[in-house]
Amino acid sequence: MKKIQFCVLLFVSLMTMTIGLIACTNDEAITDNANEKTSTFSGKSEEGYTYAKDFYQSNISFGKSITISNNDTSEKIIIQELLVNNEKTARGYIVKDSKSGSFLFFADVNREKDILTVYNAKMNTDEIFSNLSKNEDYKITQKFDFIRYANQKVTTAKGCGFWQKVWGSCSSTITRPVSGSPGWCVDYTSRNKYFLGFIIDATGPIPGGVYRC
Repeated sequence: MKKIQFCVLLFVSLMTMTIGLIACTNDEAITDNANEKTSTFSGKSEEGYTYAKDFYQSNISFGKSITISNNDTSEKIIIQELLVNNEKTARGYIVKDSKSGSFLFFADVNREKDILTVYNAKMNTDEIFSNLSKNEDYKITQKFDFIRYANQKVTTAKGCGFWQKVWGSCSSTITRPVSGSPGWCVDYTSRNKYFLGFIIDATGPIPGGVYRC
């Protein structure tokens, strides 16, 4: 009778230990997953850094960074400088979502040739702008010093929101009377292409049709 009692107690003890071990294992797994979700992506393992390294085929290092917030929402982006071959002035920039750490854009400013290259990570496309020498924003911001000026440029405005200023286009229309024709008007439409608040390409004003006003 004592022997049977001892076996039962031993079995219960083993079961308790097993349940305890399972509980610990689950708790640890939950903690690890939570850390993965809340951790930020940084360093040379980043997708943006990898893209930049392949783009330059040279030694690159991180410079300064800034965080820009949308005034109307909690959305934020981080702009990170890249120094190529230990140059003092940043040439490359990585843009990522502050909350998720997602790689959004890479930009290269070739200030010797006045050329801007922007890579859109989400769409896997790039665009090259080669007329910067005629660009007013380029001239007055030390040839697109994004770290110094972007925080002033990326603003939420009517008809042109935060993400349109980060990378997008905004159109505006003004109405003017037709000279020498009272009662007749014409609309002129302008379109600006933006990157980090800077106008990188502009078209217009383009006149539309004449109409009674």
